[in-house]
Amino acid sequence: MGGCYPNKESQTEINQKRVDSGPWFGLPDVIYPEPETSRTEALHRVLKHRHNIIRVNPADDRLFDEALRCALTYMMTGELCPPPSGSDPAMRYLRDRISVPRDMSIYAGKRLREALETTAALSGDRQGRPIPVRDRRDQDPANFSQI
Repeated sequence: MGGCYPNKESQTEINQKRVDSGPWFGLPDVIYPEPETSRTEALHRVLKHRHNIIRVNPADDRLFDEALRCALTYMMTGELCPPPSGSDPAMRYLRDRISVPRDMSIYAGKRLREALETTAALSGDRQGRPIPVRDRRDQDPANFSQI
C-alpha cells in the first residue's frame, strides 16, 4: 500500500476536507458495494473495545459513554438521540481516530464516523483534540490488544 500524496487539483482539496469531516459516502475510495453488515460490524468493534475507547478519550468518562450510546443508537436505528451538552469534542476525537482497515472495514468506519459526526452536531461545533504530528501516542495499540 502506498502513501497518499496531495496535488493541486480542486477535487483533491474537496476530497481531503471530506475525509476529515464528511460526508464520507461518495468519496472515490472504494468501488465495491456496501455490505449489509457494515453497521453491525462497527457496533461490534466499538462494543468490543468500549471500555478502552472511553478510557483513552480525554472527555469525562460518563459524558462520553452517554454520547457514544447516542451515536450508536443513531447508527443502528436512524433515530436521533441528543447527546449530553458539551460532548461534541469527545465524539469528534473518536471520529478522527478511527483507522481503516486497522479498526474496521471501510464502510463500517464510514457509518461510525457519520453517526459520531451527526450526533456531535446536535451538541455543538467544537472539535476534538488535534491529531499529533510529532508522534501518534494517542493511538497506542496496547490499549486495544486482543484479550
